Amino acid sequence: MTKTERNKTINKLVYIYAESLGYEVDMSETDVTFIPESGNMDDCIEYRRSTHTVAAYNWACAKTLNDEKLIEDYIDYITSFTDDAIELYMRAVVFTTQK
Repeated sequence: MTKTERNKTINKLVYIYAESLGYEVDMSETDVTFIPESGNMDDCIEYRRSTHTVAAYNWACAKTLNDEKLIEDYIDYITSFTDDAIELYMRAVVFTTQK
């Protein structure tokens, strides 16, 4: 797995996880915005694809700030995988989300 493939896989896993928390994934050229079901833009979470980091406004609601921490923890978890492990994990996640 090349570095680019690894980064793309991590990004896909993060998108799936954010969707499972109830966010819509809105992509621009460099960043991704996770928009809550409420549509309140103050409660969005920004995700940077190149660095695998997230950020939310300090004044966002408690759920958003908690979700930001959950996503950060998830990113830390999946980025610790070896290339083979991340590929297998991706297959398992895709398989379970398609059911």
